[in-house]
Amino acid sequence: MIPLPALAGAPLEPILYPRRFDEAELERHLHLLNQIYPCKWYDAHKRNGYNLYDLGNGIQVLEFSCTVGLHNLANLYVRKYIDRSQPAKLVALRRPKGQPITSKYILFNSFWDHNRAALTSFTVDRGLSDCGSFEVHRFTPQGNLELVEYRAKHTCDGKFREPTEYPLVYPMM
Repeated sequence: MIPLPALAGAPLEPILYPRRFDEAELERHLHLLNQIYPCKWYDAHKRNGYNLYDLGNGIQVLEFSCTVGLHNLANLYVRKYIDRSQPAKLVALRRPKGQPITSKYILFNSFWDHNRAALTSFTVDRGLSDCGSFEVHRFTPQGNLELVEYRAKHTCDGKFREPTEYPLVYPMM
């Protein structure tokens, strides 16, 4: 085990435990989830469970997913302390100024990208997938999500483009 300070500057890669189905864990955090995204959380939990990211320092982040629309799966993140020394909280996300956001707590269509050692997400603004945004976030040792990259294509022009090729908004070169 390498101490966290020795890893300064290196991406923090948590241990991922996918598709956990502990309904008591969902119930502990349901009040937080419902504040942000009204959804049928029990139904979503029965279908997919939740993902657990263990940061290795007594902090875990739980990823709960649910959808009410056709194109985007909403993902919310709850930071909890294994020793319960602090209350669980929703993880807030930072986006570049001037960019449209649904909520500072929601990532859409997110997945753990092993190649980037980061949480990657994209939105589809309409069914043609010709506009939307692409985001890359990394975990900090404190259990926050730090924005690394943000791309957006706001003009829905009927021309499909991979979200990873949308114009770069953050960081600016």
